[in-house]
Amino acid sequence: MSKDIFKTLDKMNEDSAMLSEPSLSMVSEWIDTGCHALNVICSGSLYKGIPKGRIIGLAGPSQSGKSYIINKIIGKFQKMHPDNWAIIWDTEAAADAGAAKNVGADPDRIKIMPVETVEECRNQIVRFLDAVIEKGDDARGKYIIGIDSLGNLASTKEVQDAAAGKAVADMGLRARAMKSMLRTITYKAAKAGVTIVFANHTYDDPSALFPSMVKNQTGGKGPVYMASLLVQLSVTQDKEKNNEISPLANKVHGVKLSAMTVKNRFAPPFLKTTMYLNFKTGLDKYSGLLDMAVGYGVVNLNGPTYSMPDGTKLGFYKTWKNDPDKWALILPELERVIQEEVIYNNESELEQLEEEVKNLDD
Repeated sequence: MSKDIFKTLDKMNEDSAMLSEPSLSMVSEWIDTGCHALNVICSGSLYKGIPKGRIIGLAGPSQSGKSYIINKIIGKFQKMHPDNWAIIWDTEAAADAGAAKNVGADPDRIKIMPVETVEECRNQIVRFLDAVIEKGDDARGKYIIGIDSLGNLASTKEVQDAAAGKAVADMGLRARAMKSMLRTITYKAAKAGVTIVFANHTYDDPSALFPSMVKNQTGGKGPVYMASLLVQLSVTQDKEKNNEISPLANKVHGVKLSAMTVKNRFAPPFLKTTMYLNFKTGLDKYSGLLDMAVGYGVVNLNGPTYSMPDGTKLGFYKTWKNDPDKWALILPELERVIQEEVIYNNESELEQLEEEVKNLDD
C-alpha cells in the first residue's frame, strides 16, 4: 500500500508523522532534576531526568520538598539554556527569589504570575502556550512552567460564593475545572516544547481500612490522568544534624525524602528511592545512589567499608559520599546495569547512550 494516501491526513494535521519519525510523541530533551537517583526513577537513566514538553507532577504533604525540586529543575533548565526563561504560576503567594537562587535558578529569568482560580490559571497558560506556538522556532522549547501549587487553586464559583457569603457545596466543580485545565494544556505544551511541572497536595482516605501506597490528590483524578510523570513524595526523616550550622536552626538543615513514581510513561512505574534535601542547596546529587549501587552489585560492602568488584577500595562511605572522583568510577557501571535491569533497550541504543555519557560535561 502506498503512503501517498496519507497526504490527505498531512494536509489536515501539520503534526502528523510516522511513528518512527520525529513527532510530538517523542521526547527531544531531558531536564536534570539535580539528583541522580530521582533521575533514575523518572527516566530510567542517571543522566536524564524529566521530559521536555510534558506535564510533570510532584505530589506530597506540606514540607516534602515540592517547591524546592521545582526550583532546582528550573535552575538546571536555565543552566542548560542560558537564554531561556521560566514562568511560575504562584497560587500561594510564596515564590521567593532567595530560595530559587540558592538552588541555582536565576530570579531575573523567572516570571511570577500570581493566580487565584483554576479558570484563570488555565486561560493564562493557554494564551501563553498559543503565543509560543505562533512564534515557532523563535520561542518553541525556550520556556518552562511551574504551577505551585495546583492544590491551592479555587474554582471561580467557590470565590464568587465566598464573596456573596454563601455556604454551598462544591459539587465537584473544582475537580472538573482542574481536569479541564490539564486536558486543555497537554497537547499545547507538547507542541510548544514547554515542560510544565506542578506541585500538588496529597491526603489519606479516612474511610480506607488499609491505607493505600498511592495517596489521593486534591483536585480529583485530573492530575493523575493527565500527567505524563507523577512523583509522590513523603518525608521519611524530619531532621539531619550538623554541628557546623547555625544554632538558631536547631541543627536542622534538611530532610530525607522518599520518592515513588505512581505514574510514568517513560520507565516502569512504582520505582522508589530516598533522597536528601538540603534547605539551602536543594537535592543532594548523590543521595540514594549507595543503596542502588550495592543492590545491583556495582559496589560491595565489606564490613564498615566499601569497594568495587575489581578490588578498588572506596573506604568509609562518609569519606567519599560527595567525592566526584569516586563516583566517576561507579556511575558508568551503575548506568549500564540500570539500562539492563530497568529499561529494555536494544544494543544500538545502549551504545548511543554510552557515547552520550562519555561526552557529558559535569
